[in-house]
Amino acid sequence: MAPIKIGFIGLSSTQSWSVWAHLPYLTSTSKYQIVALCNSSIDSAKKAIQVHNLPPSTKAYGSPEDLAADPDVDLVVCATRVDLHYECLLPALKAGKDVFCEWPLAKDKEQAAEMLALAREKGVRTVVGLQAGVSPALLKVKRVIEEERIGKVVSSMFHGTPKFFGESAWEGQAYQQERSVGGNLVTIYGIHSLEGIQVVLGPLKEANPLLAVQFPTVQLTDHTGAATKKIERTSHDHFFVNGTFESGAVLSYSLRGGPAFDGTCGAFWRIYGTKGAIQITGPDSYLQIAEDNFTFKLHEYEKEGLEEIRAEKDEFSAEQYSLFCKNIARLYEGFADGKSAEEGVPTWEDAVKRHAFVEEMYKKAGVQ
Repeated sequence: MAPIKIGFIGLSSTQSWSVWAHLPYLTSTSKYQIVALCNSSIDSAKKAIQVHNLPPSTKAYGSPEDLAADPDVDLVVCATRVDLHYECLLPALKAGKDVFCEWPLAKDKEQAAEMLALAREKGVRTVVGLQAGVSPALLKVKRVIEEERIGKVVSSMFHGTPKFFGESAWEGQAYQQERSVGGNLVTIYGIHSLEGIQVVLGPLKEANPLLAVQFPTVQLTDHTGAATKKIERTSHDHFFVNGTFESGAVLSYSLRGGPAFDGTCGAFWRIYGTKGAIQITGPDSYLQIAEDNFTFKLHEYEKEGLEEIRAEKDEFSAEQYSLFCKNIARLYEGFADGKSAEEGVPTWEDAVKRHAFVEEMYKKAGVQ
């Protein structure tokens, strides 16, 4: 099968999510081929091509319109900051290109719904970067529950932190402190962890939020850690949810800004059943990238001791794929193989539902 030819928007020449999470897979697979880059300028795209040793034939563009007009591009991948997704991807959609967009899909539900409507009109395939549904670790926990090792699930408690959104922030994260941009603790880190929870326990039927800004002034720092300037935070640094799953089990969920406990435990998740419980711990709230950095333990009430739950390994468990890349690679594989949202490859229909959930949380919490 001929490779899917990618036009990539936002593959920087410096260290970034696109470099850590997308590039290792895309430069090692026969299913895809990067044929063009689009950055803020042609020179910036050319520099990225050189830095990442992409083939000399890779084309460099300085505008999304020019990239969308390239007849060699089958799939446009967008990994810019969230408030640029809309303007970067409208040209690709109008040109009838398939699109892989990082999560969040857009800065708000209205933009996301407009993008989805255009994608439907053009009949293009879409995928959004919510990768928890292809996580071997989370799917393994789901199977343990389906095997009734802990009986009927009655409740679950999750506490986590992304280790950001405390009193200080790196300058590159300054935009996440402004809620209007659309990429923040709730929309990025909250939705990713809630997605992982629902992969294991099924969809939420009801959710009641509490949102707070406990650190309204943020000290920005440069890459060395030196203080630069202070800014005001308008996005939330605490996001709590009490909810009920469709199964009837109840959820207590809390996500807070700030460091991990003892610098090591940034996620503590327990799932309680009638016959046992599962405990999941890890360095941060990123359930969507949980691999060997997380610990999964099973306690069956009638048995002594704890059993460690281990997910089966696959080709993407190898060290050549960074922790950030493993599930993104599995997402790409699923998209190339034509897998559906039910098989862990979410579309923009799913993305718009997540945006609607965020808007519901803001509305219920009385956030204007």
